[in-house]
Amino acid sequence: MASVLLASGCAPGGPAPSSSPSSSSSSGNPACDLITPAIAAKVDPGQVPMTNSPARPGGSKAYLCGYFSRTAKGNFLSVSLTSPASAADIAAVKKTPDCSPVTGIGDFACFQWTGWFRSEGSGASANTILVAAKGSETLDFRYVAMPPMTEGSAGPDGTATAKALAQGLVDAGWGNGSTLTVPTAPPVGPVAATNNPACAIATADAVRQAFGAATTPQTLPGEDSCRYTFGSLGTPGPDSLVFSIEHHQGGASVLSSAPPPGGQDIQGVGDKAILVTGTEAAGPKSLRPAGDVPVAILSLEVARGQNMAIFTAQVLISPTGPTADQTKDQLVRLARDAKF
Repeated sequence: MASVLLASGCAPGGPAPSSSPSSSSSSGNPACDLITPAIAAKVDPGQVPMTNSPARPGGSKAYLCGYFSRTAKGNFLSVSLTSPASAADIAAVKKTPDCSPVTGIGDFACFQWTGWFRSEGSGASANTILVAAKGSETLDFRYVAMPPMTEGSAGPDGTATAKALAQGLVDAGWGNGSTLTVPTAPPVGPVAATNNPACAIATADAVRQAFGAATTPQTLPGEDSCRYTFGSLGTPGPDSLVFSIEHHQGGASVLSSAPPPGGQDIQGVGDKAILVTGTEAAGPKSLRPAGDVPVAILSLEVARGQNMAIFTAQVLISPTGPTADQTKDQLVRLARDAKF
């Protein structure tokens, strides 16, 4: 569910700046001048620069710099630096959900742990994310690690990674002179409570009522997403539901084109809405027990103003419960009432 920043443009060997990287950029990429290969190696000695990627891909306002591990396949280090950042950018960083504060860095800093740390399921990456603001700059500095590949093996150490990221950013010149204190990573598992705004778009209780589920779902917040997993993933019916919400600020333009093959326009939901439906076999790919009933997948993309939300329901259709068409109607009604 968490995004991974892997773009680069770094050149090895640049010095770590002691002041704002936007004032001068020896590599042509302020993010790589901030988190140099030497700084990246302090976080993880196996990290080497990614190459041949633009500093600001796709017209992004942020400079991106990425590293990958030569020793641990699938592990990455990345930084996204917005310089200069607007007042709205800085305010957004200070409202980062499910974030534990750090002292000693910039004007504001905090840590998120997402993906595997939030029980996102087998194969989900383990994301330790440091977000910070300093002067007129903001950044997202993260380490993405593979989760345990075999049962019983030790997982990524979120606390140790957080300490390494925080010290690396101080070494890069983002310290504020006060003592560096880093929070402890939460226990691996779903959060007891979340202030993630994506989870407020359609609450767990609203989803349960909309689809007629009997159980209370497990809530799994991501960065710009929220997932609700009900209690009977292998038994056809409403409680086999996995429901997710993604919120994309400024993403409404994605829906300006015609529906994709198999998609249909939905009237009366937001400014524009497109529904795409499909099925897949139950089993490991769908993270469910194998069975004869396929997983019905309904994904509704809704534009409202400049923003977009994606509502996705994955459920085993019960012969004695709501039909696929009725489930579609339940999803459309829920999205129509959602506020984002």
